[in-house]
Amino acid sequence: MQKSLFRSLSVMLLAAISCTVLAEDTSKLSDRERIQRLERMMESQGLVDLLMRVESLQQEVQQLRGDSEVQGHTLNDIKKRQRDLYIDIDRRLLQLERQNNGTSTYTAPATPTRPGPEVATPNNRPAPTPAPQPAQTVTTYDEAAERQAYQHAFNLLRELRYAQAVQAFRDFISKYPDGRYAHIAQYWLGEAGYAQGNFKTAIEDYQTLLSKYKNSPKRAQAMLKIGYSYHKLNNDKQASASFNNVIKMFPGTTEAGQAQKMLKEIRLKRN
Repeated sequence: MQKSLFRSLSVMLLAAISCTVLAEDTSKLSDRERIQRLERMMESQGLVDLLMRVESLQQEVQQLRGDSEVQGHTLNDIKKRQRDLYIDIDRRLLQLERQNNGTSTYTAPATPTRPGPEVATPNNRPAPTPAPQPAQTVTTYDEAAERQAYQHAFNLLRELRYAQAVQAFRDFISKYPDGRYAHIAQYWLGEAGYAQGNFKTAIEDYQTLLSKYKNSPKRAQAMLKIGYSYHKLNNDKQASASFNNVIKMFPGTTEAGQAQKMLKEIRLKRN
C-alpha cells in the first residue's frame, strides 16, 4: 500500500510538471522535444530531493504504524497475563477453601444473660452465680446464591472492569460478611485498588483483610502488598515496617523473600 502511495504521489508530481510545460508556449515544439524537455525537468535535483523526502516520510509513517501495532499487541498481552493471573489466584484460593472444608455459617457474638437471684448459703454468703452459657446464633447462607454472587464480581474483575468489580465485591461482602468467600472478596478489593493506582484505598482494604479474616491464606500477600503500596506512595518508612512484618510473621515464604528484596532496594535508594 505504501508503494502504491509513493507511485501516486510521483504521478501527481509528473502531472503538475506536465501542466506547467503545457502552460508555456510549446506550440512550436514537436512531441519528441516536449518529452525530452519533460525528462530534463524530471532529472533536476530539486525534484529528486522532493521525491526522496516523500519516500522518507512514507517510511516514517510505516515505522510509526508498525510501532503502534507492536504497542497494541504488548498492551493486549499485558491485559491477558493479568486476567490469567487473576484466574490462577482465584483457582488456588478456592482450592484451599475446599481443602479446609469451609462452611458458610456465621457465629454471632455471645449474648450475655442476666444472673439469677442470690441464693443464701450456710455461711450466709451468696452462692457464686453460674457462668452464663453463650447463646449462639448461626446464620446460614444459600451456598449457590453466594457462589453465584461471588462469581459475578470476579468475572467483572477478570474483564478488568475495575469500578464495577469493586462495587460488586463490596455488595457481596455486605450481603455475606462472614460467608465462605468473604475473605477472598476482600483480597480482590485490595488488588483492584492497587491495579488502578488507588494505593491508599488498597492499603485500607488489605488491612481490613488482616484484621477481620485471621485465617485467610492471603494474609502474607496482603501484608506484602501493603508494603508495595506505601512504597508507591513514597512512604518508605511505612513500607519498610510492612516488609519487616512479612519477614517476621511469614519466614521462609515467597512473600518474605520478596519483602527482603524490597528492603534491600530501599536501603540502596537511601545511600
